[in-house]
Amino acid sequence: MRSSFGWLLALVVSLPAAAATLEDYGPPATGAVKIVRDKFGVPHIIAGDSWSLFYGVGYCQAEDQLENLYVNLLRGQGRAAEREGFNQMIFDHLMRLLNIPQRAQEAYAVLTAEEREHLDAFAAGVNAYIAKNRVQVPDWITPIEPHEIVGFAMYVDTMFCISHCRDDLTRAGIKLVGLESLDRDRESAFGSNQFAVSPQRSASGAAQLSMDPHLPHSGFFRWYEMHLVSPEINVMGACFFGSPYVSMGRTVDTAWCMTVNAPDLGDVFTFEVNPENPQQYKGLAGWQEFEESKETYHVAMPSGATKQTMPCKRTDLGPVIKEQDGVAYVFALPLPEGPSRVRQLYQMAKAHDVQSFRSSLEPLGLAMFNIVYADKAGDIFYISNGRVPKRDTRISSHDLRPGDQEWARWQGFHTIDELPQVLNPKSGYLLNTNSGPQNVTPDEAPRSSDFVPYLMGQEANSRWRRLAELLAGDESIDWSEMHEYAVDTKLEAGTQHKDAIVSLLRAQLDSAGDARDTVAEAADVLERWDLRTDVDSRGAALFFHLWTNDAFVKAVEANEGPTAVKELLEVAADMRKQLGSLDAPWGDFSRIRRGEIEMGIAGCGIHRTRQGNETIGATLRPSGGEVKRGHRYLTAGSSYGMIVDFAGETQAVSCLPYGVSDHPQSPHFADQMSLYVAGKFKPAWFFPADVAANRESEIVLDTRP
Repeated sequence: MRSSFGWLLALVVSLPAAAATLEDYGPPATGAVKIVRDKFGVPHIIAGDSWSLFYGVGYCQAEDQLENLYVNLLRGQGRAAEREGFNQMIFDHLMRLLNIPQRAQEAYAVLTAEEREHLDAFAAGVNAYIAKNRVQVPDWITPIEPHEIVGFAMYVDTMFCISHCRDDLTRAGIKLVGLESLDRDRESAFGSNQFAVSPQRSASGAAQLSMDPHLPHSGFFRWYEMHLVSPEINVMGACFFGSPYVSMGRTVDTAWCMTVNAPDLGDVFTFEVNPENPQQYKGLAGWQEFEESKETYHVAMPSGATKQTMPCKRTDLGPVIKEQDGVAYVFALPLPEGPSRVRQLYQMAKAHDVQSFRSSLEPLGLAMFNIVYADKAGDIFYISNGRVPKRDTRISSHDLRPGDQEWARWQGFHTIDELPQVLNPKSGYLLNTNSGPQNVTPDEAPRSSDFVPYLMGQEANSRWRRLAELLAGDESIDWSEMHEYAVDTKLEAGTQHKDAIVSLLRAQLDSAGDARDTVAEAADVLERWDLRTDVDSRGAALFFHLWTNDAFVKAVEANEGPTAVKELLEVAADMRKQLGSLDAPWGDFSRIRRGEIEMGIAGCGIHRTRQGNETIGATLRPSGGEVKRGHRYLTAGSSYGMIVDFAGETQAVSCLPYGVSDHPQSPHFADQMSLYVAGKFKPAWFFPADVAANRESEIVLDTRP
């Protein structure tokens, strides 16, 4: 792929970092914001004061993604069913049970004046766009309130760690109707890759970083790319719609990214319900009254909106999720107190070196996430970050915990010093693919024996094995190799099983009868396959169809040739009908669609058979979705990519799956798709000269209230 990357090197030319001062970007006067859209529509939001900066952020997100932004804020209020229907009711009810709307208002009230200004300005920018475009804006969208932004941040933390509680309940044999769909096929849809290279292993002599979160391409998980420039910050990267701050990205001096990690964050506590008074539960002080209330929901239905009321019960530890056989089951989540998540993202963007970046994490304002960091000084850093409860370990963190016992309750939270982390390893690289702290680097990775079990979690996966192989085998990693490794499409399952399949099929040729030609063709197609899942790879589609067939897999593993041939013939007939041939290119089978635009896409995500068996692990560049009518349409996979090299004239590239705008008529509705499907990137213009040279449009908005 290196030759296909040369075109990009000529485009990515940046001024030295020292030149990136606010004045170089030409900020407008106080009380105004300049918004420069580059050739991909990415907004570069430039202001001389914080109010104007975040007003511009709100305005831009509303301009590109208003409906998605608004629905995200509804999620934090427990009102998403108003737009998304009955399927969202359970999540709305969970938000209300957890008191997220009320907690958001309380958190907003204790913000510092500076932080409140940021959220007020963001809301003002969104509302200014709504007012200016009221005729075109749907009637159901009304002006937003600043505290709703905090509510959405709390919603994000909840949705990323609620499965820890659900899984504990499932292990105990307690079925929870409704939440069984929560994070369904989580392993298939949620992932992420990140790796950092130190100067000693970098061909450029500077630190390098690659970020690649893997998430569903629907719901709240979609990313928005933006560049914020003010007297306080100069940061470019991605956030969810409805967040004023960059969640992962780069500044002049630093870059960082996140993947989902697996410390055990949530617990289920059990309380005995008073058999003589069902309004009471047995707590630390004996029988206590449940806090009871009712919540009313407006639900969009095909026949029109309807109203539903649901009861709520809470204990001093959290909400009652289920009552059964005289026991109340309560979810306890480590949601950050007050506005700390809002505060922490801003401080991360302000950090200028590894010490200040690590200090920004100390408030534990993010509930979870592996974080990998690199900077211009040459430091690379990893931490399995999280707001992890301290527990008495006489029982497992996965066991249900008796709520009436003091020893079973949380004993505060682990400090940042107690979390698994690595700074500047001798290997010269750090990698994480949701693979656990113990796998982050050779030799110096945190050891499981040094931590309580619930701080670790996650084992090596197919993506880790491939990325570890690539990084360990390269003593001098250059810019094009950073790109190649980030989007590698070699399929581990093919490496493991192709030769056995070919050998078994060839052994059946003499006894295959009328099927001989098909068996021989299949063996030839697989033998020629390069084990990759690039758009033009031939053989990958045939392997996928065979190795996601339970009966074929069992036949190969048992060396049962006749059964393997029987299953092959069924697969071959289906492929010829749906794709035209056994050697159809991978891109004919693996598809992505955006409006009326459809393309083939590289990469493969985890796939499970109808029996639930995982037969194919993900490639480093994953793409996953349900197979229908002979094609698999992308629903989850790489959701935002950025690569940064801090060599003198810092290089950076990035890519979204579609584009920054959700308006079908916009030129930026799907303008990044052609890059994305081929595993390529666009320039991430950051420095003043690059932003100016690649300007598509520029406006200045008056931001004064």
